[in-house]
Amino acid sequence: MPGFVILALLLALVSPASAGLYTDSCGMVWTDAAAPFERNNETAYNEELMASYAPVMANLTEVPDLSNLSWSDAFRETCAYMKERYAFTEWRGVDWDALYAAYAPKIAEAERNEDNAAYYRTLREFVYAIPDGHVLVSSPDDFGAKHADIGGGYGLAVARLDTGEVIVTYVAEGSEAERAGVRFGDEIVSWNGRPVGEAIDATSIIWTPIKPSTAEGILLHKLRFLTRAPVGTPAEIGIAGPFRTVNLTATDDGYETLARTSIFLGREVNDGVAGSSAELRAMIANETVTTRTLPGGVAYIAVYEESYDVYQPFKAAVEGAIANGAPGIVIDLRFNRGGDDNLAAAYAGGFVNRSVFYEYGTTYDPGTGEQAVLWESWAQPRPDGYTGPVALLVSPYTISSGEGLPKVFAESGTGAIVSWYGTNGAFGMESMGPVLPPRIMTAFPQGASLDENGRIQVDSNASLVGGVAPTVRVPLDRDTLARAMAGEDVQLAYAVEWIRAQAGETTAEPSAVPAQAAAGWAVVLGAIAVVAVWYGRR
Repeated sequence: MPGFVILALLLALVSPASAGLYTDSCGMVWTDAAAPFERNNETAYNEELMASYAPVMANLTEVPDLSNLSWSDAFRETCAYMKERYAFTEWRGVDWDALYAAYAPKIAEAERNEDNAAYYRTLREFVYAIPDGHVLVSSPDDFGAKHADIGGGYGLAVARLDTGEVIVTYVAEGSEAERAGVRFGDEIVSWNGRPVGEAIDATSIIWTPIKPSTAEGILLHKLRFLTRAPVGTPAEIGIAGPFRTVNLTATDDGYETLARTSIFLGREVNDGVAGSSAELRAMIANETVTTRTLPGGVAYIAVYEESYDVYQPFKAAVEGAIANGAPGIVIDLRFNRGGDDNLAAAYAGGFVNRSVFYEYGTTYDPGTGEQAVLWESWAQPRPDGYTGPVALLVSPYTISSGEGLPKVFAESGTGAIVSWYGTNGAFGMESMGPVLPPRIMTAFPQGASLDENGRIQVDSNASLVGGVAPTVRVPLDRDTLARAMAGEDVQLAYAVEWIRAQAGETTAEPSAVPAQAAAGWAVVLGAIAVVAVWYGRR
């Protein structure tokens, strides 16, 4: 789970040295979102961000610190606070009263038993019942609950093919599963006496460090966590062709099967060991932008966040691709944790050939009890932009403002979005929520991103449809999974092949591209008065 950053608090509005234009009706208007980054004056830009909050500034209140209350009282107050301010209650069909009724008794029981692990586990169950990657709890200590729940693995991992078959994709060397004759490609048809589909549906995913918001993202993680259990838990697995059963026992494997199934990021990263996005980021990259040249001269740019200091290296990477005559660019956003809304729109200006509306940004106004529009932003074509083919790589770990560039590509028809899966589907304006005992942090979106017609965009709806879908969807079949499990970055290979196809170069199958670090974690920009903001969209 991401940690919290308490941003510098500005208690008075300042007059911005504007690259945007303030209006009473819409807060700040950035007709070209790249302008404040081209200006390269972060102080002036932060002044504009503060000015955008003028419509609600007088009504802002401090985030409640409930850490001195009882667990039950703090939970009740938190539910009431979220019910009042959550931006997507109707959009996602959230029944706050039903959620409180379902989890308050478990909180009370944990409190009676002084069971910190049960308390924290219940808080995670509560937020994961809301399919929004921005509704979160965070604690530096999980009180042993995670290892107690999922510390054991069965020496195998599974995936669901496009055909609907659930197959074994990994068998640990020397494991009980290997000794029982389980092999790659075996079709799993039952799990502990239940049809495998039912078992998958019943699987908890509360320990994912980056919470999914769409049906396909949830399914991906249910498949990954199906093969996790408390150490010592037996499992009876039914395998087709001819049908046989295999009995295995979960052992402590250091979350190996979760590492082995992180191939949607183009590489292995142990998001079972990692308890937060910050820890995941450290496993992947320390840089904000990384670049390299792929075979055939294609430029590869991985972008890990949207913070002010990312724009110049990103722009330099694009300029380098132009100077080198790159026949195409792959932009890897598979581990982009978002940050500044305008920066994603600014990236887009380097590739679009027309003006593209990016968003109206809103937030909850405690004075009116309604959403207030704070800003409007646009992506404008840059005179020094890249005109060749561009392919974006995304994943369910592409979240928040990381979904902004794919959104612009999808709306404008620019380039291609290449992946097995779409983006996360959590695009709202995330803020810090109440602090629970013992100093457990919460966060949830109090604002939404709206399209030009004032409709919620990108955030998943009550049917779990949302995010930005691939325009080039990589097949999930035995071949692509075998290649990925062997270390090939299959999605990158498909992106390069798409670029070659734009130049009339075609091959029977996308050529192999070695796995490399995918995109990384994002830092938050901007703050409002006494509001502390979660790592994600500001």
